[in-house]
Amino acid sequence: MAERLRGRRHRNKHPDGTKIRRIHGLEYPHSLGTFYESVTSSLGFKPSRHEGKIVGLAAYGDPKILVDLVLSRFHQEPGNFRIIESNNIYFSRYLANLFPKIDVAAAYQHVLEIVATAYIHHYVEQTEIDTVVLAGGVIANVKLNQRIFEIPGVNHIFVDPNMGDGGCGTGAAFLACRQNLKKRVPFQTVYFGPDYSDEDITKELQAAGLEYQHLQPIEPTVAKLIHEGKVVARFNGRMEYGPRALGNRSILYRASEPEVNQWLNQRLGRTEFMPFAPVTLYEERNRCYYNMEGAEYTSQFMTLTFNCTDFMKQTCPAAVHVDGTARPQLVKEEGNPSYYRILKEYFQLSGVPSVINTSFNMHEEPIVNTPHDGIRAFLQGNLDYLAIGDFLVEHPTHKTS
Repeated sequence: MAERLRGRRHRNKHPDGTKIRRIHGLEYPHSLGTFYESVTSSLGFKPSRHEGKIVGLAAYGDPKILVDLVLSRFHQEPGNFRIIESNNIYFSRYLANLFPKIDVAAAYQHVLEIVATAYIHHYVEQTEIDTVVLAGGVIANVKLNQRIFEIPGVNHIFVDPNMGDGGCGTGAAFLACRQNLKKRVPFQTVYFGPDYSDEDITKELQAAGLEYQHLQPIEPTVAKLIHEGKVVARFNGRMEYGPRALGNRSILYRASEPEVNQWLNQRLGRTEFMPFAPVTLYEERNRCYYNMEGAEYTSQFMTLTFNCTDFMKQTCPAAVHVDGTARPQLVKEEGNPSYYRILKEYFQLSGVPSVINTSFNMHEEPIVNTPHDGIRAFLQGNLDYLAIGDFLVEHPTHKTS
């Protein structure tokens, strides 16, 4: 564990703010990632790939049924823990054969939260540092991140946008490039991927035999289509860095219809119990979510969940999970002007500052990268419209005239 060098200083416990000092580590096989991976496999999902499905599934179960039994597999002490028989893959399989999957998932999720928050809470108290920075595979668990942010004494949180082991490698590279941490500056966007020209886009549209309109500006039309209940795939500018679709390779839809979780997931070949995430105007965040202060920055990258307000539950039921939480992306105008304008125009039409944002891809495929990828997924997913750059395409099978 490394101290994050931001926060209050007391009794000379902290370095001078120019270096990171390691104060604790957990040795393999006492890994929370391995712990969660075991239940992913035991419940019939792909380990190291479908852990996010367990988070969604857990919300439907009762953690109280098995929490004591699963927690008994841990030996906890202040600032440390060990997993008893950590490589025993049969324990979780045994539970999965005897109990409903939703209750097994709920117990493992709850135990993960108990153990991780107790571990972090100890070092928050010891160092009196009020900012927590997270990276690594387990941190892809957005519900866990919410629980960490709720730890007493944690006032600020940052989760690396590459929510997985890749974030650790990125952090190491950043540290090597900037030895003096006092000079660090936060990145404002993570649109670090490839971009494609109008020529690239039109070439692929013509090759696919698709009719298209060139619209400038395109954003009001996209907002109007979403307001009318159309599913719009958006392909614009540079691709996002990390596993989250952040608007440039996203599928957008109004969040007012809870039934969308079933029919849109079916179109895309996805698991229907997985919730869709909302994208929300930054300035309207407190109207939609509780306890945002201190997490506004990292929420631009869709990295943790929040409890939803009654307004959000009433106006955007399709984006609120069964447990009353959502995993929002907050959007500022300076971060992505075109994306922001779509939301702003939609807000003016509907009075609702959020829409569904789900990744632009078919099930088990990566998020689309090239115009060719986007066109193929648009056609295969039978989506209503494709907004690709400044070009708008209606699905050929949806045309009325």
